[in-house]
Amino acid sequence: MDIDLNILRAAVTLLSFIVFAGIVYWALARKNKARFDEAANLPFADDNELPLEAPKPTPEPDPNSKEATRVSP
Repeated sequence: MDIDLNILRAAVTLLSFIVFAGIVYWALARKNKARFDEAANLPFADDNELPLEAPKPTPEPDPNSKEATRVSP
């Protein structure tokens, strides 16, 4: 069986269209709407909760200092 180049081109075009239609259907399906809406808002999540600067770690007290050995009354 001889496959003509034009038949191969038509088959690839048809396959590409079917894949494209499937992607469009998947993107517009109602069952994916909630997931896509959540993903669309990810860049804006936690903007108000993030500090402008990274918190600086608190230094641990030196065990040999007078304040570390002082007993509270």
